Amino acid sequence: MSDLTAGRFLQNALHCAGIAAHSDGDGGSDYIAVRVGDHGVIRIGGVIDRAKENEIHYHPSEHQGWAAVYNPDTEDDDSSFTEFYQSTNRDLAQDTAHVVKAIQNIIAGR
Repeated sequence: MSDLTAGRFLQNALHCAGIAAHSDGDGGSDYIAVRVGDHGVIRIGGVIDRAKENEIHYHPSEHQGWAAVYNPDTEDDDSSFTEFYQSTNRDLAQDTAHVVKAIQNIIAGR
């Protein structure tokens, strides 16, 4: 049985795109974090108001969409952030390709 999760699938895709990422989270959520220079972080998790909200460690067949936000202040998790990607695409491969492209665009613009 494979231990591949949707989060691992996303991390693999980010790695293949040359983007360093790691699994992170707190008591209320799990997400993938991508540092953007010295002063920003992108966080990716499951779409809000879906069964997998703020989750990444679930079976790929349970995927219900990625959501991604950019926070300009890595020292303050609660500072203002900008949501730049939200999908309800249940096709993990398609949705992951789209969120990786959106992340590349954010990184290129910073």
